[in-house]
Amino acid sequence: MIIQRVINRLWIPLVTRFYSQLNLMKCKLYQVEVGKHFVTRGNLYIKNDGKIKIGSHVTMNSAGWANPIGLGDRMYLQIMRGGTLSIGDNTGISNTAITSENSIQIGKNVLIGAGCKIFDTDFHPLEAKYRYGSSKNNNKTRNRSVVIEDGAFIGGGSFILKGSHIGRNSIIGAGSVVAGEIPPNEIWAGNPAKFIRKNEEAISYV
Repeated sequence: MIIQRVINRLWIPLVTRFYSQLNLMKCKLYQVEVGKHFVTRGNLYIKNDGKIKIGSHVTMNSAGWANPIGLGDRMYLQIMRGGTLSIGDNTGISNTAITSENSIQIGKNVLIGAGCKIFDTDFHPLEAKYRYGSSKNNNKTRNRSVVIEDGAFIGGGSFILKGSHIGRNSIIGAGSVVAGEIPPNEIWAGNPAKFIRKNEEAISYV
């Protein structure tokens, strides 16, 4: 146990510095705008045909060893043509898949747990006639913007779907599915996510 703790104290900081530098180079390559002190643990997947802006003091875990709760193994940033992603200062995200064809805005001081999925698109048309056969037409796919306001906390394994708006300091319970508007300073959970109670601590903090 002592040897393991010593290895972790030496190894994790070294690996973190390595991946932080590697991912900074990847961000430059893929024209991602990044603020100061961007820390990454593990290798990011980046596909950027739109616009990505990452604030200062943002941390991303992108490996099983970086957040070993078993709900995701990598960060995926997939921004399609016409899509945008913005992430505010002091936000932490673990092993989450983010895909935008429209707009995804993540505020400051947000925490997003491992294995979350944040999509502003359905990926495929809802109407069967446009999904297959002679009438197949992926241009019929619907998308709507997603907003996650400052101080929100998204529990691991949650799905945040198109058109969602999560208010300031609100909490989404682990494994929830959000597809609508969550007011500020509230706790929601479930599939579909439903109101649990007011987040009184957040209200007093504001």
